[in-house]
Amino acid sequence: MKYLLIDTSTNALIIMLHDQDKKIDEHIRYGRQDHQAHIIPMIEEVLEKHALKPQDLDGIIVGIGPGSYTGLRVGVMTAKMLGYAANINVYKISSLAFLTSGYSNKVLAWHDARNNQGFSATIQAGKILDEEKVRHEEELSNDDLNRRIILNNDTIKMDGNIIIKNKVLVEDIYKLIPNYLRQTQAEKDLDQKSKS
Repeated sequence: MKYLLIDTSTNALIIMLHDQDKKIDEHIRYGRQDHQAHIIPMIEEVLEKHALKPQDLDGIIVGIGPGSYTGLRVGVMTAKMLGYAANINVYKISSLAFLTSGYSNKVLAWHDARNNQGFSATIQAGKILDEEKVRHEEELSNDDLNRRIILNNDTIKMDGNIIIKNKVLVEDIYKLIPNYLRQTQAEKDLDQKSKS
C-alpha cells in the first residue's frame, strides 16, 4: 500500500512516500513560514520521480498538530485538497507522534510554544500515552526533563511504519481541522473585545 506522509507543524516541511513496509522517498525542507510555496512542488516532485499520480496512492497521512498555526493549515488543507481531488482516504496523526515516531523508548515530545512553554505529550513508538497539552517548563519533573525531546532539525526522528500503524481515518474530510491546542492571538483579541 502506498501512502504519502505530510507534516508541516514545525519549520521542517516533511514529505515521505511509503510503499508496503519501506520508505521509498523522503524530502525535508527547512525554512521559515514558507511551506505554502513549497509543499505542492515537493509533492509533485516525489510523485513524478516514482511515476505516480495522487490517484495511485492508497492514502495520505497528515500531522494535524500541535504546532505552527500557519504551517498546520498548509499541511491539513493540502491533504484535504489532494484527498478530495484524487478520491483517496485521508488519515490524521498527532504531529508530536509523527516527529518522534523513530524513537522506540518513551519520550516527552516538546515543540516550542514560546514564553517558556511547549506543546507536549508522552509518546512511545508513535502512541500518545497521555494528553497533548501546553505546559510550562517549570511544570516538568526531573523524569520529564530526562525524557524530553525538544523538536528541532537535529532531533526529529521518523519511522514511516510507525506513523502508518498509528494513523486514524478521517471519516468526514470536511471536518478535519488542525489541533492548535490554544487560541491564536487574533482569537484572544476577539474574545477580549466581546467581553468588553
